[in-house]
Amino acid sequence: MQPPLRLRSCLTLALLAGACAPPDPYEGSFELLPPVTTRDGLVWVDPARDEVVFVLPKGESVTTRRAAVGDEHTVVAWSAATRDQNSVLALTIPASAKEEDIDEQLYRFPADGKGDPVVYDVQAPFTAAALSPDHRRAILYFGGDGSSEQLHNANQIAIVDLKGKGVENVTLNGFGGTLKSVEFPGQIVEGEQTPILIGGVAHDIAAFLADSEVVLMDLDDPALDQVAVPLGSDIGFSPRTTLLRPGNGLFADPALFVLSAQGSEVGMLTLIDEGDGSGFTAQISLIPVGQTSSDFIFYDSASVPYLITVDAAAGALVFTDIRTQGGFVVPLGSAAQRLFLRVAGGGKQVVAWAPGGTQISTLDLGGIEDSLGRKPKHLKIETGIDELVVLDNDRVLIGSGNKLYVVDFPEEQVTPLSSQVPYDPRGSALVGDRLLLGTAGQSWVSTVDLQTLNPESMLLDDLIGDFHYLPGPDRIVVTHDDPAGHLTIVDPADPSRSTSHVHWGFLLQGVLDQE
Repeated sequence: MQPPLRLRSCLTLALLAGACAPPDPYEGSFELLPPVTTRDGLVWVDPARDEVVFVLPKGESVTTRRAAVGDEHTVVAWSAATRDQNSVLALTIPASAKEEDIDEQLYRFPADGKGDPVVYDVQAPFTAAALSPDHRRAILYFGGDGSSEQLHNANQIAIVDLKGKGVENVTLNGFGGTLKSVEFPGQIVEGEQTPILIGGVAHDIAAFLADSEVVLMDLDDPALDQVAVPLGSDIGFSPRTTLLRPGNGLFADPALFVLSAQGSEVGMLTLIDEGDGSGFTAQISLIPVGQTSSDFIFYDSASVPYLITVDAAAGALVFTDIRTQGGFVVPLGSAAQRLFLRVAGGGKQVVAWAPGGTQISTLDLGGIEDSLGRKPKHLKIETGIDELVVLDNDRVLIGSGNKLYVVDFPEEQVTPLSSQVPYDPRGSALVGDRLLLGTAGQSWVSTVDLQTLNPESMLLDDLIGDFHYLPGPDRIVVTHDDPAGHLTIVDPADPSRSTSHVHWGFLLQGVLDQE
């Protein structure tokens, strides 16, 4: 998972001063990066003053702290929260191309703003960061948009130790493809180390996806051992994402599947040890999976290790035995582009859907190898699927124009929630059985009790700029567009105007003290 980087945006605050008044710290532009969310608060970057501003709601009050970042020769390019929301990252770069001998640095601040930051020399103005699910590392790189630099190394990366102070600056050893994205395919449990066992040896592998190739790197190897795998530029194979299947009794070696942005094949990289203790390598094969493959998962039946892909052109699931590449097709009878796997009745169930489609398809996988002809079930979404968000194993939230649908898979129930204005389901949070909703540009905050499906809404005084849920204080925090700082704190268990609190001007606290 890559968190959104908060890039620079400019909000101008012009405050008038008398002609003979002393210099006003408020005068001129007041530039803020959009806030990032931590467990206990919101964090803004104030590039004009080279400061990070920590805003911590507690009870009816708000505490504001400021910490220095960079200096007058640098500017903050972007900021982001770590996946555990316990730290905030900010990358400083030279303020101007005319500035020389200024190093790019990544700052890691405690989320509460207390204590000194850890500073890493990262050597380049990277535009993207991938954060490992085990919370140990950040990998900085140049994303698909590249860099504004006159000349930059597109395959340069920085591997940052988020638990310490170390950083490794590396160039990928590939076949000339430009790095597009970074993934951690072996890490499937948030906050836990899940190494990949190859020949009985544990490896922490990152996958670097480039044009027509994948580079694998063992992050725990002091030498940062790399394995570059070409996947076929001649057939237009363009890696889009990866999926790791650990080795087991059905297929002994771990396999990394690579989905292409186009084409009818999935790459399969079987990871094996070198035999001399020097590391690992990959055996390459291409699996034919129908006309196209827009998404994939793996599933082990009692006797067969399957790769399940969705053929969007045919509206079907394709089951492939990864040992023999033999398999079968299950027509869905409805549009499908995306998949996910859920636990159902002690077994597994695959769920398929498509943006713009009007049905969700489900297929029970128990005994699937002996049940050819098994037909999927369907749940109707009357007004179509704009967005789908998985809430938990049993429920999804669907946005569809001015409606939200809560889908309960065990009950096979679809509940529509009508609204006067569209809600964005991606701006939701699930806390137990409480669904919290708020959408930028609207003036309503809503909660839904998923046990009773009873919604409650409260009207705000101002439009929502950003909607945040803070798990520490268990509060909804809604920001409103105002460079001075304007937010509303809402109790999600009792969302009402009488229990909410409005705060203004907190982003200006401490500025008066500056000369």
